[in-house]
Amino acid sequence: MRGVCWGILALCFLAACVMDCRTHKVYNFIWWISGMAALVLLILREPEVTLLQWMTLIAFLSLQFRLFYGMYGKADTYAFCVCAIAETSLGWGMKGYLLHMLVSFLWLALIQGGRHNIAKTGNLKVPVPFLPYITLAFCTLLWYHIIC
Repeated sequence: MRGVCWGILALCFLAACVMDCRTHKVYNFIWWISGMAALVLLILREPEVTLLQWMTLIAFLSLQFRLFYGMYGKADTYAFCVCAIAETSLGWGMKGYLLHMLVSFLWLALIQGGRHNIAKTGNLKVPVPFLPYITLAFCTLLWYHIIC
């Protein structure tokens, strides 16, 4: 069951990245499906999930919608939320969620800096979809978590 849920997450993020790169929009049904898959992963681990982890997850989701929602797109907010739910199923907490955000921005800076797409003000000269960087960071951190 866990493998199926991780597969659904992977397919949803792949579809979301393609949609974001092509149309700069991601349909909400992607987040409903991926969110449910992540929630099933979390429920399967529920006896091991502590009250503190639940509270940390709720705090992070609130932070995403209250603070970061206006900083980047709706799809990016949803992606970080779905990732946080899946990360909680792996035992991660606030440090893991924030590390994921940091690594996402680092991938963006590294790749867009290599393309000379960062202005002297620190903003991108030409806006690019952020969702592929969120997904790349998620995969990088999952790989690191599995290997180490």
